[in-house]
Amino acid sequence: MRSRRVAAVLGAITLLGSLIVIVPGTVFAGSGFTRQISAAGTANLRSSASPDVGFEQPEIRTEPDGDASAEEVDRSETEGAGAPVTAASGKRAKSNPELGVSFQGLNHRSQRLANGGNQFSLEPPDQGLCAGNGYVMETVNDVLRVYNTAGDPLIGVVDLNTFYGYAPAINRTTGVQGPFVTDPSCYFDQATGRWFHVVLTLEVTPRGTFTGKNHLDLAVSQGSNPTGTWNIYRLPVQDDGTDGTPDHHCFTQPTPPAGRTNPSACLGDYPHIGADANGFYVTTNEYSFFGVNFIGAQIYAFSKGALASGASVVQVVQLNTNGAVDSSEGTQPGFTVWPAISPGTGQFATGAGGTEYFLSSNAADEATEPAGTTPGPRESDELIVWALTNTSSLASATPNINLTNKVLGVGDYSAPPKANQKAGDFPLGQCINDTTMSTPSSCSWPNPPTTRSSRSSIRTTAACSRSPTRTASFGARSTLRFLSAAPPRPESPGTS
Repeated sequence: MRSRRVAAVLGAITLLGSLIVIVPGTVFAGSGFTRQISAAGTANLRSSASPDVGFEQPEIRTEPDGDASAEEVDRSETEGAGAPVTAASGKRAKSNPELGVSFQGLNHRSQRLANGGNQFSLEPPDQGLCAGNGYVMETVNDVLRVYNTAGDPLIGVVDLNTFYGYAPAINRTTGVQGPFVTDPSCYFDQATGRWFHVVLTLEVTPRGTFTGKNHLDLAVSQGSNPTGTWNIYRLPVQDDGTDGTPDHHCFTQPTPPAGRTNPSACLGDYPHIGADANGFYVTTNEYSFFGVNFIGAQIYAFSKGALASGASVVQVVQLNTNGAVDSSEGTQPGFTVWPAISPGTGQFATGAGGTEYFLSSNAADEATEPAGTTPGPRESDELIVWALTNTSSLASATPNINLTNKVLGVGDYSAPPKANQKAGDFPLGQCINDTTMSTPSSCSWPNPPTTRSSRSSIRTTAACSRSPTRTASFGARSTLRFLSAAPPRPESPGTS
């Protein structure tokens, strides 16, 4: 939901062909805050689909009551690029990948006209894409659709408000607004044969004022066919001590407008998902909802077996990474801590009672200046690898997981600039498009051992600012960097 410019310095990890070997050692350990959530009903994609009709104002979700500062939810603290790094020549990939299949997916028109046109015009799309068992699922702000592997649609375009059991984003007849659903992600888990879909939902008044309440909504298919019935779970993440959340003391709005029930709320922004043999994981970037300060990435660990079985009550362990990173620049919070996804059914990290890996970077202002008062350099030469151990205990009544991290030295990188536009009439002549953030934009485990290491690696990609070496006239460009890291050998819970 926030500007992604600072969030993609890492997305699938292979540092220009080099392998980073991590020595054992930990900086932070924690067991987390445990609570329970109950199933919140079911959803069926076929029965939720709506015809593509209707088009009228308002197009953009409004800012009621003159409370523009509070209604602005795109509060990334990293609003500018870092100094570009000079690009060096690199080796070509040894493989020769070819396009297998492509097809037309969701677009703005299909999103805007879903649910009888009771939608807003939205950007960015924040695409999620997952595939398995002969199906492909695509989800964007604020719809989803399922295809077969040839690209043929199997269902209509389903709006996310309807899928999760909410009122429409806006009722075009009455003007009443429903919850603000955003940041969708999806994942097919081969081990359980289940589909997972996650969004962040912000509660609003009928006029559209944010109440402060916000929650992660998690849908899990009841079978391996995503066009069937799904179970829905809702996890409050406002972290102000209400609805079973911990109190992280986010900024309190002194004079909240009518209908704002949680003026001290935090915001669980930019959720990302991953899984290992035992758990399903969602991470968020936590900000003050009505202030500028950043709290730290939050990690939510669920028993994957409980979710896959459709349990009526599921335990969740929450870990707060505030002050968890011991960088060369000082103590920092985790920021966009991206959980790994393991392909297949037998490639999980099983050491130390089961281990889930995460990756993050610290070039963004959220990591270096979390108070939001002073812009940071938006550059770094460090990468943070996290390990959550004893994940098998997530299935027990008393989970005993342990989170640690290791700061690695890597090549210089920085927050990327905006995307360049071709010359032409306004607005195409202007550099108006945000790219992404200087954080991981994907994370996968394991990858095969290389000739330089006998151990499997974690891979990610990251967006950064680069200057081509051919000529200075090109200026800084937003580019992708590939990184590969051999993770630390996991320790048993409670050790360091």
